[in-house]
Amino acid sequence: MATVQSRRVPRIGKSPAGTVAALDIGCSKITCLIGRNDGRSPRGFRILGAGRQQSRGFTGGTITDMEGLERAIRLAVEDAEREAGEQISNVVLGITGQKLSCTLVTAAIEIGSREITAKDVKKVQAQALAQVSTKGAELLAAWPVAYRTEAEDGIREPQGMYAHELGVLLSVVTAPKSVVKNLVECVGRAHLGVSALVPSSIASGAGTLIDDEIENGAICIDMGAGVTAVSVYLNGSPAWLGLVPVGGAHVTADLAQGIGTTFAAAERLKSVYGTANLEGPGLAERIEVPRLGDDGRLQAARMERGQLAGIIAPRVEEIFEFVQKTLDSSGVRRVLPRRIVLTGGASLLPGAREVAARILNAPVRLGKPTNAEFLGETLATPAFSTAAGLLMYSELGFADAARAAAASRKDGPESRSGVVNKVFHWLEENF
Repeated sequence: MATVQSRRVPRIGKSPAGTVAALDIGCSKITCLIGRNDGRSPRGFRILGAGRQQSRGFTGGTITDMEGLERAIRLAVEDAEREAGEQISNVVLGITGQKLSCTLVTAAIEIGSREITAKDVKKVQAQALAQVSTKGAELLAAWPVAYRTEAEDGIREPQGMYAHELGVLLSVVTAPKSVVKNLVECVGRAHLGVSALVPSSIASGAGTLIDDEIENGAICIDMGAGVTAVSVYLNGSPAWLGLVPVGGAHVTADLAQGIGTTFAAAERLKSVYGTANLEGPGLAERIEVPRLGDDGRLQAARMERGQLAGIIAPRVEEIFEFVQKTLDSSGVRRVLPRRIVLTGGASLLPGAREVAARILNAPVRLGKPTNAEFLGETLATPAFSTAAGLLMYSELGFADAARAAAASRKDGPESRSGVVNKVFHWLEENF
């Protein structure tokens, strides 16, 4: 979780004590949530206000129109502030895009058969971080996936244990400085400070996975409009992330091209009649489809619902084939969990979960925000998983070596043996 400053002047004053604001910038929508934790649990955020606007000037994680995106951010934030009845000055901002890079690194230091201290933990983390080149890149996060000693593997918290050697497996996420600066600057133009930058794919997992899935390992697949984000959690920590540059908007574009209609009309057809299940019921039903005539106007036509499915299904299958290839090329491919949670607005397409289960060869559940009871009916859907995860990310308390290192520049052991250790050995043998 990185902290980056904008050159713009923030609003005068601070957000009210205990208030947290999350800003999720996606390809189809921008969401701002303002909440306050009720103290009952890390996920117990009472939503004070919410704002949602159609996204402008943001495609596949890249800003294409700074002014258009700034205006959309302003409107979303103003809507949330109006509903909350209070003004915010800082946000937890999600960051996505193909330029994000996730690297797994290992390091080890000698302890000398004494008790491991907090200083030793920081030292081994620093040695691991030193292996990652940050030239032209912003260090967003560095999560310790697991520690090990010469006697035990997969240790969660080594401090207080006795060992001769201490090793760490670190998951490091970086993004190009230009991408980060442009995004923070755009938010800054709306006179908002960025208190933290969190990879959106990790936020989706934080907002959707239950505690047992985070503790024992799970894969979260967030199907957005422009990209499909994949995050892997192992041993109670974010372990890896990847991005597939295809999402729900590509399904809509296929429909628009295949039918010969506008993008807006294709989006409505997908929402009302679309399915990725080629063997489901009702495919013989004839539906009304608007098509572009010779004069460029929409004209009524009819076709079978199964013909829509015939256009939608291949693209959805392709998305999950890309997801499988991305997972197969990841540094954690040897220890991938079998639990898969599908979320994001595009996951609501009927049949998407069944296609995912078939291609990924694993059971898949459709996930909505775990703090749904606090979000209300409108926001408690997979489309708001990332925003919900951004809101509670800090409360979940994931260890972040990058954040700890930044903080240090400014001013009972729990172990678990298991498959995580295989990643150590595989990395050492292959890198």
